[in-house]
Amino acid sequence: MRGGTERANQTEARFYKMGYITKSQIEQARQVNALDYILAYEPDNIKRVGNEYRLKDHESLAVNSKGFYWHSQGFGAVTALDYLVKVHGVNFAEAVETLCAYSNNPILPQEMANSPPERNLIVLPLRNKNSNRVISYLQSRGIDKQIILDCINRNDLYESLYRHDCIFTGRDEHGKTRYAAIRSTTSAFKRDTDGSDKRFCFIIPPKNTDCQTVIVTESAIDCLSHQNIYLDFDAWRLALSGTALSALTNFLDRHKEITHIIAATDNDEAGHRAAAEIAAKFKIKVTRSVPELKDWNEVLQSIKNQERGDFMKDVRKDIKFIDSGYNTLFTIKDGDSIKITSGYDGEEMLRKCRFIDECHTDVGSNIYHICEFAERMEKAGNKYEPVQKQERKLDILAAKYGENLQAAVIPMTETAISQLVGGKYEVSPFYGTDKSSVFGALVRGKSGIAVCGIEGGTLTSLHPYWAQKYKRELSPAEPPQTPTLHDRIEKAKAEAAAYNAADSNRNKKRGAAELE
Repeated sequence: MRGGTERANQTEARFYKMGYITKSQIEQARQVNALDYILAYEPDNIKRVGNEYRLKDHESLAVNSKGFYWHSQGFGAVTALDYLVKVHGVNFAEAVETLCAYSNNPILPQEMANSPPERNLIVLPLRNKNSNRVISYLQSRGIDKQIILDCINRNDLYESLYRHDCIFTGRDEHGKTRYAAIRSTTSAFKRDTDGSDKRFCFIIPPKNTDCQTVIVTESAIDCLSHQNIYLDFDAWRLALSGTALSALTNFLDRHKEITHIIAATDNDEAGHRAAAEIAAKFKIKVTRSVPELKDWNEVLQSIKNQERGDFMKDVRKDIKFIDSGYNTLFTIKDGDSIKITSGYDGEEMLRKCRFIDECHTDVGSNIYHICEFAERMEKAGNKYEPVQKQERKLDILAAKYGENLQAAVIPMTETAISQLVGGKYEVSPFYGTDKSSVFGALVRGKSGIAVCGIEGGTLTSLHPYWAQKYKRELSPAEPPQTPTLHDRIEKAKAEAAAYNAADSNRNKKRGAAELE
């Protein structure tokens, strides 16, 4: 890593000469240990595994008192400065300033690790200077930008500083933040922050403050999605953060004018049970509103897809990369990769890219607006270029019978698929709500299943949206209740062979009898 060290030193010198930071600040920042910093500022994102810690949103990243190592990426370091720059992509000068502020007023990590905060003291993630990543993520979920901006302006939503998560907040009658829900913009990670009081969950107020109706959903994103679908329906909208009713009970205690509850919980067993509990518990009018799909965000995305007319088909579309001057640098196909060369230490990283829409791209599971990606790369001094095409791979889900589906990458060959599911297999398509559009394919073999995309009758990689949907709905993998086509064919062959053998024996006996 000699070359990387030299480049890192050059980066430090460049920022020092530009007057952003001083040498003493750099030295001060380098004294902060990665584990101390993570325990202080990311306590919600860390869990103990044996003699070390693992990050919840990057489980292959291990950290202990000696530093951190990111197994999936193949690199590690000791200091918090390296952690912020190389893991979170923070600008070098900003990382130095942040760590200097931390070292001047440190939070004792052992106190936080051994004595969790009291439940009445909420721990809010630090706020980012803008909410660009959150806006891009929620737009990719189908929510209109103006609805997102209204939520941010009310201070009900913001973007966390280092992980760029969505932070949905809830306040009491005095305007004090009492609740915060974390929703990752890059993975399925979600949870309430430590100290959150679920009596004060996320709320969207109506335009008419005298409104007497409250619509109840399970999550904040479902709240926003319902508002997006029914823009002309003015009402309070409350997210329960699950199916517990403490938030609704507290809301009704504070709003005696409410005369009508619309239970818009999910279209599943838990959602139906929550709606029934609402109807039984509260002595006012309760109406059930059931989403046509699993939840309101899936309904919203289905509507948006129909408006676009493409139904989010798993098609390898072109992804455009630009510079900060909006000049096109190159294009790649959906599913191809780019190489990012760090301006900090020359580290080379490969990132698979997936098409979201013409303005948004998923780069290594991080969703960016193409302008934002260009600006971040330029600010960090990084270079990025397309990777030379290699053997095509399939990004799919797979599982043995009885196990949960997991992401898998295999060569695009029939042999690889056969080995994955246990020999010969049968393919069944997944259709959209209109029964005319194919979204994917279920591959079922003797020992397990795989879920793929499908295009023109050919199996392809699974779109990230459908991967999340099917991973949730098809786990654990269930063995076939009826014989597969392959089994039926083999059984028919065996029965035919047995009949032919028996018939041959009968003919032989008949011939022997005639000779006698």
